[in-house]
Amino acid sequence: MADISEAISAFWNQRQKGGVPDGYAENLDPDDGFRIQIAVQELHDRDGDGRIGWKVAATNPAVQQQLGIDEPAFGSLRRSRCYDNGHELSLAGLVKPYAECEICFEINDNIIDAVTIEDVRRSLTKCFPAFELIEKRVPMSDFAGAMADNAEHTAIVLGKGIEIPFDLDFSTLECRLTVNDEVIGMASGTAVLGNPLNSILWLKERLKRYGAVISPGSLIMTGSFLRQHPISEGDRFLAEFSGIGSVEFQGVK
Repeated sequence: MADISEAISAFWNQRQKGGVPDGYAENLDPDDGFRIQIAVQELHDRDGDGRIGWKVAATNPAVQQQLGIDEPAFGSLRRSRCYDNGHELSLAGLVKPYAECEICFEINDNIIDAVTIEDVRRSLTKCFPAFELIEKRVPMSDFAGAMADNAEHTAIVLGKGIEIPFDLDFSTLECRLTVNDEVIGMASGTAVLGNPLNSILWLKERLKRYGAVISPGSLIMTGSFLRQHPISEGDRFLAEFSGIGSVEFQGVK
């Protein structure tokens, strides 16, 4: 492949369109894909669209099967792509948009020393019912290219954040997804690496490989409870999480 700095410039110049620049499809290894992703986000930071946290992707075996991969991945969350509950998502220009129902956590400075799931729980400030909105810009068969393109990420929609009840067990928490008043599916937190808090531990360890960290104050999207669901014009999505609350959005023209 070409020099990594040239690849970073190529992906940065491609940022408005998204996808993989000419010459890079199927021509990156996964570690380079993640390094490009992180470096491009640093350029967004300098350009005023700062990282507000991270997404952990493909934590659910059903999603891994859907995408044809066998391990989680990560991407960056950007300030300009964080929407409030009830958001009307314009589908104009989006490439095969899909939604994932997830829990999002706000992280405090205890994350710095966290090594166990109990430590992670002490690192949580708030949790939010959430959707991640993704696009199929790059085939997942080109895993490295998809990671360089920020792991399919488009945006997040956050419901009301709550302080975490001391007795809330995230592994047994249930999510119900409804689209246009039809229940699409239900799942518990065990679908997300056995417990959504394991996503945060996985992310902390994996970021070390690339010299990156979870900063206090970050938001962490921990992965979908259910398979990705396509978004069409007029679709109304509602995700309800036991003990946390609900979040919704609508796809518009």
